[in-house]
Amino acid sequence: MAISEWTRKCNEQRNTETETLADVLAVGMALRPDSPAIFFEDRTSTFRELDRAANRIASALVAVGVSPGDRVAIHVDNRPEFVEVYQGVMRAGAVLVPTNVLYTGEEMEHILRDSGAKVIFVRSDLAGKIEALRPSLPDLGHVVDVVGKSGPGATDLEAFQAKGSGERPEIPIRKDALAFIQYTSGTTGKPKGAMVSHANVLAVIDNMMGLPGTGYAEPDDVLLLVLPLFHAYALNLALNRAFLGAMPFVLVNRFDATKVTALIAEHKVTLFYGAPPMYFAFVNTPGLEKYDVSSLKLAFSGAAPLPVVILERFERWTGVKISEGYGLSETAPTLCSNAAGPVNKPGTVGPAIPGVTIRLVDDQDRDVLPGEVGEIVAKGPNVFRGYWKREAETAEAMRGGWFHTGDLARMDADGYYTIVDRKKDMVLVSGYNVYPIEVENVLLRHPKILDAAVIGVPDEYQGESVKAVLVLRPGQSLETKEVQDYCREHLAAYKVPRHVEIRTELPKSATGKVLKRELRAK
Repeated sequence: MAISEWTRKCNEQRNTETETLADVLAVGMALRPDSPAIFFEDRTSTFRELDRAANRIASALVAVGVSPGDRVAIHVDNRPEFVEVYQGVMRAGAVLVPTNVLYTGEEMEHILRDSGAKVIFVRSDLAGKIEALRPSLPDLGHVVDVVGKSGPGATDLEAFQAKGSGERPEIPIRKDALAFIQYTSGTTGKPKGAMVSHANVLAVIDNMMGLPGTGYAEPDDVLLLVLPLFHAYALNLALNRAFLGAMPFVLVNRFDATKVTALIAEHKVTLFYGAPPMYFAFVNTPGLEKYDVSSLKLAFSGAAPLPVVILERFERWTGVKISEGYGLSETAPTLCSNAAGPVNKPGTVGPAIPGVTIRLVDDQDRDVLPGEVGEIVAKGPNVFRGYWKREAETAEAMRGGWFHTGDLARMDADGYYTIVDRKKDMVLVSGYNVYPIEVENVLLRHPKILDAAVIGVPDEYQGESVKAVLVLRPGQSLETKEVQDYCREHLAAYKVPRHVEIRTELPKSATGKVLKRELRAK
């Protein structure tokens, strides 16, 4: 495939020796500074406006004492201010800590304390949750409300920006410096921070741009982004691809199949990054056929397995074959993609992307035979720097110099991988990782519960949903709603058990380990 003229122009604006994520807006600023960069509801932001907003945030961060390497958290949903903060943090040389707006105060307290964040940007209605945590967070200095309806203790964004000069700080930023700490659910029940550098992220984008299944950037490209920006798939990959292709993107706060389809038609969207539940909704929502989606050229899926039947039905509707991929926060985020192969093989996540080496190994880290199932281990320039303040867990994950994903797969004769199982007992709900131990720890604090085990069960829409199997204390009774209400006080909504089963005992091994395979077999 010959490189497109537009891609050549975009590449001319990039200096591969010094470029960092603080510089990704430079392409749009050079080629179309006063053209739309973001379409969001009734607002349009140009590349120049984004650039100025990022500089104001960066200079304000420096003015309040944020130094290179300091952590800055963001607790905001999909809105232009998220993008402005992201770029401002990069230009201040700081490290962004993206968080899920669904997290409870209990979950946020751990992340803010563990990361030592000095500043957090929040949505107005979430500011109170963060303010309540201040007494236990000695490092947290400023709570900034990006919407401008700040509550007690919070500063609105405009007032915060006024603290700085408005000019971009002259701070040298190295490509190997940390850009993000992206928290993933930990097997111990507490999320752990994956340290991702500027170079990690740029390696993925550089190695994927122009692959057979991704296409080169064209001047009429428009990307639609409804994936949550706190997620590595959206923030690291989709958003930065838009910037480095100088392409406008339609930013959507909450997924609705009819609304998103209408936006595709209105803005003549050419690229769509989604997750399986979105594609499921597309092909099961009546009335979408009235919209003209002929502009769509490329569609990508990640974060969870995509049923082949959904892929086929989407292709019949749009004429576009979804390209599935696989990766983790620790790999910034991509390891494999159908876009990297000569053909798109439904049911697989494709071969390794350029620059990445993958092996499948057994429990002793020995390579398995072709066609056999093994754990995915990987090397490449996109593999993370380790877990924040967790040397032992980093050493375990990187033993032998290979990143051990904990995910099981098999490889076919063409080098395409099929994921057959996931990290131990992890449950994947609409693309979000839920580790049973975290939910179990909450359940076991309930005064009526004696023992608990959490598993994932198939869910037609979410991929999987959480099921709790409980043993109650003698003489107690418990309704499903009571369990769910209790969990909602301590956990994000997607972690709350959708199903509850009461038993007299849990199946266990001789060493006392719950035999979850027996629970799943029921």
